[in-house]
Amino acid sequence: MSSDVLSKITMRSIANVITIIALLLAGTMMLFAQPRLFPVHKLGRGGYIDRKGRIVIPLKFDTVGDFSEGLARVEVNHKWGYINDKGVMVVQPQFSDAREFSEGLARVQVGGDKYGFHGQWGFIDKKGTFVIPAQYGELRGIAQNAEGFQEGLALIEVDYKKGFIDKNGKVVIEPSLGYGHHFSEGLSCWGGLDGGYGCLDRTGRYVIPPTFEYLSLFSEGLADGKINGQCGYVDRTGKVALIPKFTNDAKGDCSIVNGNFSEDLSRWRVGSKFGYIDKKGRLVISAKYQYTDHFTEGLAWVENNGRIGFIDKKGRMVIKPKKLHHVEPFFGGLAYVVTDDGRHGYIDRTGKYVWRPAKQSKP
Repeated sequence: MSSDVLSKITMRSIANVITIIALLLAGTMMLFAQPRLFPVHKLGRGGYIDRKGRIVIPLKFDTVGDFSEGLARVEVNHKWGYINDKGVMVVQPQFSDAREFSEGLARVQVGGDKYGFHGQWGFIDKKGTFVIPAQYGELRGIAQNAEGFQEGLALIEVDYKKGFIDKNGKVVIEPSLGYGHHFSEGLSCWGGLDGGYGCLDRTGRYVIPPTFEYLSLFSEGLADGKINGQCGYVDRTGKVALIPKFTNDAKGDCSIVNGNFSEDLSRWRVGSKFGYIDKKGRLVISAKYQYTDHFTEGLAWVENNGRIGFIDKKGRMVIKPKKLHHVEPFFGGLAYVVTDDGRHGYIDRTGKYVWRPAKQSKP
């Protein structure tokens, strides 16, 4: 082998190592760049802790939400405003309901009752100024974390039909959609009014024709769904990318069979239990759990017989199962948990409580 060839191989190897190191550093930076303040409630008062479980913002609010883009929504006397990470109120409590900031704007409600119903919704900037007037009603059937701007567009609903507006409030996709999802990786999949599911681009054009029985969000280049009676995944061109070959007891209900890919793995139902598959459809973590969730920060919660623990991507149980009612994925180094008797707390990656479970409301 010539010295020139050896030199090229060596340089390529060095470049690959540098790329791997850069990716590892980027992952570490992303972990520590995530919100370091976590909402907690105890006996009817809410505040914030850091990753060590230390109270950073005193428990002095009626209700508190997650930090997003440097601000968090808080409730005082049935009105919502926003604080910064110092606990300073930067948008005074004035809204009957509010959501987290997303892409510089937050969805807020005016004119609603103390429970957050019967008002009109618009969008404010971080100074509390309405950028898009409060003129829209409730978004039915949409998760709260999908109600803000995603990839420059936000969902609206008019006469029970959904469409999209841009950050100037201009309607870019007319309210004509039935059941579907916000934009993810440049596409939004919908169905329900005209038959099958398909996926729209930002102009409202179906780039994946509505010929599928069901399609969900795109994640890591794939959307899960039901395809010709089988559960599987399509790619961004609408081509069938993966149909895992495992039987299950779901009777054709793909919503309880597959999930979105996250960190290169997706849950999958085999028989009556869940495991995890890779993007080649191989079962890489055995199907032995009654319930599972997607991977975040290298861990996923799994449940058997009411006991919930966390596994790593090799399927090893790294946080011993506990008797819990509810668990959320790891975010920023902590996972939110709810005990069987309704107390709320946080655990770290070792399973240790950094905020011991406490009753949220007054007795």
